[in-house]
Amino acid sequence: MADTFPPARQRAVLLELAAALYSRDAALRRDECGDWRINGRRGHIYAIPGGSFEMPDPVRPACQIFVLGWTALGWTNAKKAFSFARLLNDGGEEGSFVLDRFPAGNEAAVIRHYVGVTKKREVSPDLVLRVQRNPPQEGRESAWDGRLASG
Repeated sequence: MADTFPPARQRAVLLELAAALYSRDAALRRDECGDWRINGRRGHIYAIPGGSFEMPDPVRPACQIFVLGWTALGWTNAKKAFSFARLLNDGGEEGSFVLDRFPAGNEAAVIRHYVGVTKKREVSPDLVLRVQRNPPQEGRESAWDGRLASG
């Protein structure tokens, strides 16, 4: 039986989702079975075929978001915060959701928070210009250093 949603397609969907979440590039990795996923400290996200379980639609992909490692109260708060996604599995302190579109507005922040995905570092155009004008030299701190980024 042919794979209806091959790993290359899964990776492409997760790359788009990672950009929408504004997550670090290192968050996208392979799991123990070789499938692509976005890893977080408290969960992970897989690309899955959209549609329903009975009628998967690989043309319209979705994402399954696993939220793990919270207390019962934290999981209850997560369920409220994920009102924009469909609850798929409701455990006592963990579960999963399905999102059949890319996150909009503050939904990306909710996903990053509850899954524990690290946000990509925001670099101002001013800082980029400073680094280009004064590249780091041996024995001198880089302008990329977080202490210098605010100045």
